[in-house]
Parts: sequence; C-alpha cells; structure tokens
Amino acid sequence: MQDRENKMPNDLYKYKIAATAAALACIASAFVPSAAFGENPLILRNGLEISLYSPDDVLSMTHRDDLGRLIFELPGGVSYILIDDIDDPRIANKGDGTFHPMNVEWVLDALASIDVSNGDIDVSATVYVLPYPRSGFPTSTACGSDIFLSPGVIEIPRSRVAWTATHELGHVFQRRYAPETRDGRWTEYLEIRGIDDETKYYADAAHMNRPVEIFAEDFRYLFGGAEAVASRTIENADLPLPDDVPGLEDFFVSLVAGERVVSIVAPEPLACSLSNYPNPFNPTTTVRVALSGAALEAPGDVSLAVYRVDGALVRELHRGPAPGGALEARWDGTDERGNPVASGVYLCRVRSGRFAATSKLLLVR
Repeated sequence: MQDRENKMPNDLYKYKIAATAAALACIASAFVPSAAFGENPLILRNGLEISLYSPDDVLSMTHRDDLGRLIFELPGGVSYILIDDIDDPRIANKGDGTFHPMNVEWVLDALASIDVSNGDIDVSATVYVLPYPRSGFPTSTACGSDIFLSPGVIEIPRSRVAWTATHELGHVFQRRYAPETRDGRWTEYLEIRGIDDETKYYADAAHMNRPVEIFAEDFRYLFGGAEAVASRTIENADLPLPDDVPGLEDFFVSLVAGERVVSIVAPEPLACSLSNYPNPFNPTTTVRVALSGAALEAPGDVSLAVYRVDGALVRELHRGPAPGGALEARWDGTDERGNPVASGVYLCRVRSGRFAATSKLLLVR
C-alpha cells in the first residue's frame, strides 16, 4: 500500500479526523469477562454485551425450502420464514415498493447511548437487523435475549430506529433484572407505576396496557439517548410520563445498583487489556495486548482481530499463544484479502478464554 500520510495536507488530515471523531462516542473500550454469546460480541461503554447481525449477516443464515420460502435459521435451531416479496399479500402496506432495513450504525449508537445513571448494565443481547420481515411477526420484537429489528416499507428515520432498538432492549433488561413474578421487584414496579390493576393491565391486554410494554417504554424514556427520547412521549398516553411518577426512576436505578454492590464484594480482577498507537492512524497502527491472572492461564489460543462496528470480521491479526501474556501486532488498514478498507471507526478485539477486551481504531486516509 502506498504511504500517503506525508502527502495529505495537515488541515485536511485534521478535518477528516474531526468529521469522523463523533463516531467514537458510540462505543468505548472495555475490559470485562465475556460470555460465549454470539460470534463477535461487542462490549459497549454502558456494560451491554451485544452480538449484532447485519442484514447481510442474516441473509447468510438463510436458505430456501422445498416450497421456495426463505428460511432464517438461528444458531439454536429456531427458524422463521422471511417475506422477501413486497407484493406478498401478507404485506398490507407496500410503502415505496421495497423493504428498508434499519441502519446498523444507528442501532448500535442507540444501544451505546443508553445510560442508567452511569451504571454498568449487566445484560447480553443478540440483535438481528432483519432484511425482510418475519411471517407472523411484522414488527420488531424481543424474545428472551434475542432482539429482532424489522425493516420498514419506507426509510426508517433515525429517531424511530433509536426508539425501537432501545424499547426492545428494555424488554431484555426487564427479563434480566425484574422478571415477571407476583412478588419481588416486578410487583414493586407494578405498584410504583400504578398498573397493578389486573383487570386492566395484563399480558394479553391491548398492547399499550401490557405491563411489559409499559416497562420497556419507561426504560426507553428514562434512559435512552437523545434520538430515542426525541418525541418526549410514551406509547400509552393515558399514563403519566415516567419522570412524573415518584420513585420510578430510582426504582430502575436500584435494579442496576444492586448488581453493582455484588460486583464490589467479589470483583473480577483486571486480566486483559488492549491498546494501540498511533490512533487515529494512517497507514498502520500497532496493537499491544497484556494478559495477566486468569486470562493468562485460560486454555486455548489467544485471538486478536479487527471488526467493523456491525461485528463483521475485517482482519484476524493473531491466533495462537501469547508468551508471557504479551502480544504485539500491526494492522495496515487492509482486510483478509489485502484490500485497503475505507476510513472510519473499527474495533480491535482480543479474547483469551472467557476474557476479552475491545478497543477503537480510527483509520483516516
């Protein structure tokens, strides 16, 4: 690759850094134990561990059955039929005549912007940005820790992408911290919110009166980023806004704060760190890894790789041992085939056993 670093005017170089630096706020470096959840989980600055599958990734997980239907099969064996024809009679609103998947970077930005009073959110989720809607499930949903973001029939505005992604993450958050039982934190939530009348608020009620949907909306409204809360409304306009309900925000914060107390009692030692210099860079940067403690003793190879922000692999830099816990590798801004990649933000990730660390790389050409 031709070295163009010295040929770029200094002002232009600074301008390109400024033009892309805003993206750095979306994702932060982190060092935490990483569960084997999805292929390339991203650990966001708020503690969320997200495995994100782009529309192209989803298409790579599909096949046609004997009837010609497009089958989307999840790693665990669950499958869905995708409707890839806008003229299918199951699609009532044809929009502008094509399907429009959500913008992956907007999804990731929305999730990274969630802030529960600066607390670490101990939640893992797999997010599928669907290229086509699922038969029987035309809208976005969350099932367990899986989030399915359905495409629109017109371009989906950024605020709606953020609203939906944050709302669906709210469902995963609820199942993690306040599962639906008639005692404990869930009952406390119903009482604080004033929705403990089971004749009006129940699982099969109108969508806006379902307690889990109200919870997800409260989560979005109270802790979502600017785009997610731009409308300053919630689905059920008959209910008071979340910030007008005494004790509601404190209740949500207490869910995460309680988990933080546990982590202080038995902290996980720092065992895996990652850095790179220079950053921003052009044309190369050096990545340094330091392992200690449990990460150093973890069985198996140490892997070091560069990914796009949507989780797609760009280049594997190392797979093998790390003698003494130290590892150094250079990345020249190319992919696995040696082709130069575009300017922008990339993620460098090291994994040793169940430990991992992620760092941002900013390539400016």
